[in-house]
Amino acid sequence: MFKVEKLGVFLSSINAFFVQIDSSEVAIDTPYLNHNKSAIGYDFSGVIKISGPLVGCVYVSAPSVMLREIIKVMKEPDSSITMMKDLLGEMANTISGNARTEFGSEFIISPPHIVEGAPNVSYLPKDRQSYITPFTWRGYKAVIGICIA
Repeated sequence: MFKVEKLGVFLSSINAFFVQIDSSEVAIDTPYLNHNKSAIGYDFSGVIKISGPLVGCVYVSAPSVMLREIIKVMKEPDSSITMMKDLLGEMANTISGNARTEFGSEFIISPPHIVEGAPNVSYLPKDRQSYITPFTWRGYKAVIGICIA
């Protein structure tokens, strides 16, 4: 059973991701439950499927304008859609990779799957709810979705 206290692992991971880019703090908003009839998200989402004792997925979803700003701050000249998708994959990997250290080696994570828009509901188990955590970096809003059991 996934305990809500474990959300902190994912949230500190997103903060760690942004701290390595620049010193701007990430403001993490209050997590809330979303019924998996429709996913919450922005222009692009990086989805990581999880298997082992815990099953489900974790995703990070962000608007293009935020991804372009991150790319600019990283001094990367290429701000193409491909680069934005790669960046989102890196964010998703960082979040789930850090979670793996917390949950142990039996926590099996897939490579990130990048989708346009919010993740399709096929990624989200219908009999469960997702924890959605909005966060803001430099005024840009994004979300982390966690649906694990």
